[in-house]
Order: sequence, then C-alpha cells, then structure tokens
Amino acid sequence: MSTTVRRLAFGSLVLAGLLAGGGAARAQFVTGFSPSAGGYNPYLAQQQYMYNLNMARAASANSMGYANPSYALPYAQPAYNPYLSYGVNPYSTLPPAYGAGAGAGANPYTPYGGAASAYDPYTNPYSTAMTNPYLYNPYSGLYNSPGFTLMGSADVMRAYGSVITKQEEARIMREKYYQEQTKTEKEKFDLRMYIKANTPSWTDQQLAAAKTTLKRIQNLSSPAEVSAGKSLNYLLDDVRKHRAKEFSFSKIELPEDVLSHLNVTSNANGLGILRDGGKLTWPTALADLAPDTVRKEMDARAQAIVQNAANGKIDRNAINDLGTQIEQLRGRLLKKANDIPTQQYLDAKRFLNDLDDARTAVAGGEAKAQFDFQDLVKNGKVNDVADLLKVMVDRGWRFAPATGSDEAAYRALHSALAAYDVALNSHAGE
Repeated sequence: MSTTVRRLAFGSLVLAGLLAGGGAARAQFVTGFSPSAGGYNPYLAQQQYMYNLNMARAASANSMGYANPSYALPYAQPAYNPYLSYGVNPYSTLPPAYGAGAGAGANPYTPYGGAASAYDPYTNPYSTAMTNPYLYNPYSGLYNSPGFTLMGSADVMRAYGSVITKQEEARIMREKYYQEQTKTEKEKFDLRMYIKANTPSWTDQQLAAAKTTLKRIQNLSSPAEVSAGKSLNYLLDDVRKHRAKEFSFSKIELPEDVLSHLNVTSNANGLGILRDGGKLTWPTALADLAPDTVRKEMDARAQAIVQNAANGKIDRNAINDLGTQIEQLRGRLLKKANDIPTQQYLDAKRFLNDLDDARTAVAGGEAKAQFDFQDLVKNGKVNDVADLLKVMVDRGWRFAPATGSDEAAYRALHSALAAYDVALNSHAGE
C-alpha cells in the first residue's frame, strides 16, 4: 500500500472518530451519570453546581421581594470550580451548618449547629440584604405598588402647592400686620385726643387756681395778708371782672372811722402815716432814742413835704433829708434792741418803715390818690362797699398797706368785701 493511500485511510478514521465523539460529548451534559451512556460522567458535578448556584440566586432574590437574578449574589462563587468533585461543593454557603446528616455542598468551616451567637470568621459581610448594596432593594414592597409611578409627580405638585399656599398666607399675614398697624395708630390718636380733651389747659389750670385762691381769700385770709392789702386787692380784682354787669344787693355800710383809715394808692406805696397832713405820733421807744429837737425837726419836715404834695409840688431835698434822719434812727434802734422790750421795738421799727414808705410815695407822686379819696369820703360820695368798690375800680386805685393804727379798719373792710364778693359771684353764676 502506498504512502498516499495510508494517509487517506488514517484521515477517514480520524474524521469518523470526531463525528462519533461529538454525539458522545453532547450526551454527557444531557444524560449525566447513566450506565447506558458509558458510566460516570466527570462533567456532571459542574452541571449540578451550576444548577445549585442558580437555585441559590433565585432563593436569595425571592427573600428580598425582588425576583431579579441579575442583582442577586454578585459575590457568589465563579461558574466553574475545578476543585468540585463527586457532587460536593466545599465552598458552598448552603446549608449553613456542617455535621451529622449534612448533605452535599456543606461548609466544613461553619461552626457546628449554626448558632446565631457563634462567631464565624469566614462569614461574608455582604451575605445579608441590608449590608449588601447589591441585594438591598429600596424600591421593593410599598414602592413597587402601581401608584408609585406617579408619586414623584404628586410630590412635586404638592410641594409647589405648599409654596403657593405659604406665599398667599404670608400676604394675608402682611395685610393683617398693616391692618393692626393702622388700628394701633388710630388707638394712639384716640388716646391722645382723649388725654388732650380731659387734660386741663394752662388757662383752665389758672382759672382753677384762681377760684381756689379766691375761696381761700374770702374765708381764710391771714392777718398779714389783710394788713398788707393783698387780700383786699384780690377781692377788688375779682369784683373788677364783673364791672359791666348790674347787680342789686343790700347795702353793706362802711363807718367813717373805717374809711378814714384806708390807704389808697395808684401804684404800690400809699401816703399812709402822713395822710393826716404830716402829723406824726411817735412810739415810746423812739421818743426815748430821738431828742425833742430831732423829733420836732422831722415833724416840720414831714408836714412841709405833705403840704407841697397836696399843692402838686415835690421837695426833693426835704424828702432826702427826711430819709437820712430815718436811717439814723434805725441805727440807734438796732443798737438798743436788747435794752428795749420786744413789742416796743417792733412798734418803733414799723413806724420807721411806714414813714419811709410814705416818703417814697410822695417822691413818686402817689400822694394825690390819697388826697382825692379823702375828699370823696368827706363829701359823702363813699358810704358803703358798693360805692367804695366803684370808685376804686373806676379810678384804677388799689389798697396800700395798713399802718399800725389801720389794722382794725382793714379787718373790718375785708369782712365786708368778702361778703360782697361771695354774693356777687353767686348772682353771676346764676
């Protein structure tokens, strides 16, 4: 047989063997271990392992509520294990226990009995669903419901509605703020107007003070106020307010001894102690301190001053000389203050003060009012309170301070004027 023929015969045999071997290989993955298939198949364990692995993936995925094998056990063993033989997988995690009765695929490194409290250094930290990010499915359960598809859109619409609602509520609150602000301003204005309406003005306060003072002057004037003419002038000013009104009262008579002791002035100082032509009545203390020559000289000078004033003349030299003598007597009286009884000292001091006031009144041209008043009294033009007040108001006169001998007349006049003023105000009020 030639070499060529031998080569063709060998190739035919090889080709027939390959064709026959392909059918046997396919039969190995289909039939597994079967006597009719030629006995034991070494690839059956790998096929069984792939089957067990797929079952483990499906069971784990179903336990998490999401049956998707593509997310299950990404850290599982590789599809091919060259160390797997006779259907036993020493690295399989199913079942977890190893011992008597354990089946194929048991893990010899798992603690016996599989107690939960036993520590297993070979435990896979990613074997549970909550620790393995590839096993945990946040969209399982409620989020897998049919309405979950529109939940995102609903949340967006709800959030937008909340924003719009809050904006409108903010506008309402702002309007309420403006309303409350306006209300507060109105209440402030009403309060100011109430305070203004119920707060007495300065004029009202003055009128109230004057009314209170008038009532006190009518009933509780002090002796000093009466002697100084303050109470009489206050009552006179009150009567002057009703000058234009006509009232009819019962007459309040004034005796001549009262009218003759009244001191009248057009300004402040009255002729007072010199109203009787300049005749002086010296107190006891000054009679001892001043020699007769001095007293006679002062008497003559005082009478000359009054006489000139009655004629409309003012002797400045005589007035100044009288003033010098008054100051000399004051100095002597002060030196003898401890040697003179108290009442005599006070009488002497008041006499010198009254004389100095009269000298000042003459120097100021105020003596004429006193002279005119005395003429009215002598002529019977002034007999009662109404006549006196009419003359005083019409001529603008006022009451000058009383001298030591005029205090009784002033007290009587005050009582008469107070009664007249009370009746006048009573009629004016009606």
